[in-house]
Amino acid sequence: MINSNAHYEPVITPSMGARRMHVHLTEINDARKGWGYQHCHEAEEAVYMLEGEGEFTFDGKTYHVGPGQAVFFPSGIVHAETKFLSDKVKYLVIRTVEPGDEPCCCETDVAAPATATS
Repeated sequence: MINSNAHYEPVITPSMGARRMHVHLTEINDARKGWGYQHCHEAEEAVYMLEGEGEFTFDGKTYHVGPGQAVFFPSGIVHAETKFLSDKVKYLVIRTVEPGDEPCCCETDVAAPATATS
């Protein structure tokens, strides 16, 4: 189940000139309802918690994250089994943008076209 009370606010986007970086703010009310968005991508991703607490489980481990703490999801790891421990959470999502990846959940990132190098 994806929590429909999520709100996304772009922070760093391609329209600002970012080619390989994406940052957005996520706010979720009724966060204890859960977050059912298991996914995997080539992008590296981090969640930096600003408000509230949560537990992120991936790769056989559970990470407890509160305000001022971050969790890092390496490339190619299925992640986002999340249990929020607060009614409201607010966090930054910081991720690379990789060609061929699906857009981020806020859908404001688009992979930069691959360029030939000599």
